Amino acid sequence: MPRALKDQLYRVVRQAIEDERLEPGLVLLEGHLAEHFAMSRSPVRQTLARLHEEGLICRFEGRGYQVGAQPGDIVRRSLGKRDFSASHIERTDTWRTHAEGVERDVVLCSMKGRFELNELQLARSLSVSRTLTHRILLYLQSIGVVDKVKYSSWTVVPLDDARLHDLYQARRQLEPFMMTRAAERLSDADIQRYLARLDDAARDYPDVPSALLDTLENDLHHEALMQGGNAEIMTMLQRTRPILLISKHLLGSSIDLPSVAPFFDEHRHVFEQARARHGKAAGRALDDHLARSESQVQARLADFRDAGEIAVPDYLREVASS
Repeated sequence: MPRALKDQLYRVVRQAIEDERLEPGLVLLEGHLAEHFAMSRSPVRQTLARLHEEGLICRFEGRGYQVGAQPGDIVRRSLGKRDFSASHIERTDTWRTHAEGVERDVVLCSMKGRFELNELQLARSLSVSRTLTHRILLYLQSIGVVDKVKYSSWTVVPLDDARLHDLYQARRQLEPFMMTRAAERLSDADIQRYLARLDDAARDYPDVPSALLDTLENDLHHEALMQGGNAEIMTMLQRTRPILLISKHLLGSSIDLPSVAPFFDEHRHVFEQARARHGKAAGRALDDHLARSESQVQARLADFRDAGEIAVPDYLREVASS
């Protein structure tokens, strides 16, 4: 996974200074660097501040910084590709380096009550640009965790008993239908891969990381269902993801894992029906699994509301229920 944008930029610019491709006295302007690397000014500003603290660049009687520990003869010129030996900055999924932690904070708070999220404060807390922050929030909105209120304010959607029940009702309407169709289309290799992963986890349980549990949930409730061939239904199911996030962010971290593996046998039964190409039976097995899962997750959620502790980050503020 790529490092944060500001860290990548710092590494690239520092190396160019140390190799003297950026010569002493050269004026570095925030806007010029942002334009050269096609990024927002926030990571550039942070990079320049860090280089200044380390004495690699300095302030002078003018706008921007000069390369060097002390002001000297001013050099002004355009920046080119040859100035940076590693000018390629990896942007792909950079936002995901921060999204996981924000997702966890927001989901845990959603189980406790009503909260507001300040987008500006989130950007400051993460030391990232508003563009990156906004992308994180759009992702959280797509999975039904937050909703937009006004310009820079968002509301965390409370995950109470009524909403959890509604989400399960939606899943029970949609997932068995998709599994019935997917059972005819899933490859034997994919089914065997899902079963092998379940077997490995069952063998090691309870010594399994929460990330693996999330992968196992994703195998059945996302990857396999995608083979049902209806993208619109998959988009609808995206809004029910908070159910899976409860287990993802609670099991093995905030609360202990159950003494018995939570869903392995039920997932295995669905996949075995699919491997036998019994589509309707696979759909019924998935519906039975969801029915049993709801009561378990409701109990897990109630326990966390009563006894679970959370550290509310500064970008979230609890609001009184009306």
